[in-house]
Formats: sequence, structure tokens, C-alpha cells
Amino acid sequence: YIEEPDSSGHSFGPVSGGVIKALQLADQALGMLMEGLKQRNLHHCVNLILLADHGMENTYCTQLEYIADYLKQTSFYIYAGPAARIRAYSVPKDYFTCKCGASPETHFKPYLTPNLPKRFHYANNIRIDKVHLLVDQQWLAVRDNRYTACNGGNHGYDNEFKSMQAIFLGYGPGFKEKTEVDPFENIEVYNLMCDLLHITPAPNNGTHGSLNHLLKNPFYNPSHAKEESSPSSCPVVNLSPPSELGCTCNEVSGVFSDLLTIFVNMVLFIAGA
Repeated sequence: YIEEPDSSGHSFGPVSGGVIKALQLADQALGMLMEGLKQRNLHHCVNLILLADHGMENTYCTQLEYIADYLKQTSFYIYAGPAARIRAYSVPKDYFTCKCGASPETHFKPYLTPNLPKRFHYANNIRIDKVHLLVDQQWLAVRDNRYTACNGGNHGYDNEFKSMQAIFLGYGPGFKEKTEVDPFENIEVYNLMCDLLHITPAPNNGTHGSLNHLLKNPFYNPSHAKEESSPSSCPVVNLSPPSELGCTCNEVSGVFSDLLTIFVNMVLFIAGA
């Protein structure tokens, strides 16, 4: 694990000279690893994965949501930030209904844990707090105006935001060369690593085999479920579809013509009135 450029991203923001310097240090560390493998003649034998677990977004002290303004009568603790969680010490009647004075200008959306988007895979654990705030990009949800760690960068926003996307590099005998692929979720990486090691993964939320297009020789090839019934036969009897009204085409045309005449007469009557 390399703590950079995460640390510098928090301090200076994602687009900054501090992050550039941090990337140079991370590049040097990776270079030392590759040089060590080359000296041992292992650089063509080892599969390497370079992975970031999140992206980074700019944040500003002028873009803060003060949760104390919404829960004036509630004693609570808030884990502040882009993915804020609230833990109440005394729970008022409206706490779990989210009827706390939110307005259309509010820059967060509150969720109870069971109602979080299923794609987060974040609900079925007793240690997870009961109330979550999904915050707009570049905004932070904090307790009140005493919060000061706001300028710089942060992560934890909805992982569908492009700024939360991360880097993935695969190198080694198991990977295809010079191949660029579409973004994928990090929950798929575990199955990929198991395939590189030729072991069976434990049950997980990934889709085993979804990253086979990264590999030269996929270890696992998913099979489709067997059909339980034979294909049914539905021969073509007539190329002219029947009318839903049970009429012939001429009859339908006549009905349409009559309706059109009635409609035009009504319009003329209203216009004359």
C-alpha cells in the first residue's frame, strides 16, 4: 500500500502540484519494485495489479451543509464528509422520516440503511449506521460552522461519479498486452485475482468471468443455464396483423374517417361560438 497520492489529494486537491509530486514518488516506488523483479529475472513471471480504491474530488469551505440546521432538537454525532453518517443519542419522532426541513436547494439526500442503493452492497451489517447522507459533488455534510477541514480534496461520493473512478493496471503473463477496457467496479477484482492464481473464489458480489477479456487464457468460463423446456413453434399464418377492434382494414378506415369528421365539426362549432 502506498499512501500517495491520496494524502496529497486531501491536502491540496486532485488537480495540484502537490499531487504531481506525490505521483512522482509513487512512480519511483513502483520503479523500485520492477527493478527488483528484473534483477531476479521474475518480471516475466509475476502478475502485477496496480489499483486505486477511489478517486478524488475538489472540496471547498464555501460548500458545506450544516446538519445541525436540520436537526435542531436532536443530540447526534455525525461522521462528516462526502458520505456522512449520523448517529443519534436521543431520537426524535421525525428522525427516521427525514422530515427535518430539507429544501430543493439541499445538497444531500438522506437514506436509511435498508434503502441505500443496492449497488453499494452496504447494508447487511450491525456496525453500519442507520442514517446516511449522499452528498452532491464537491459538497460536504458537516455538523456546524466549526468544521474547518474543508478546502482540498475528498472521496466517498457516489461511485457513479466520474471523479470517483480509479486507476487499474494489470501487467504480467496472465494479462493481455496493450489493452484498454471500459471501466468496471472494484468488486470484480477479487474474482480476477483468484483466476490469476487458479483458485476458486469465495461467494461475493462480483460477477465471475466478467473480466475475462483482460486475460490471455481465462481460468474460469461461465456457462449459461440449461434450458428447461424445448423451443416452442410459432409458424407465421398471416402477414397482415389483425385489428385490435376485430374489424377489417376498410372498416377501421371508415370508423377513423367518421371520428375525424366529428372532431372537425366540434372544432368548427367551438370556433364559431
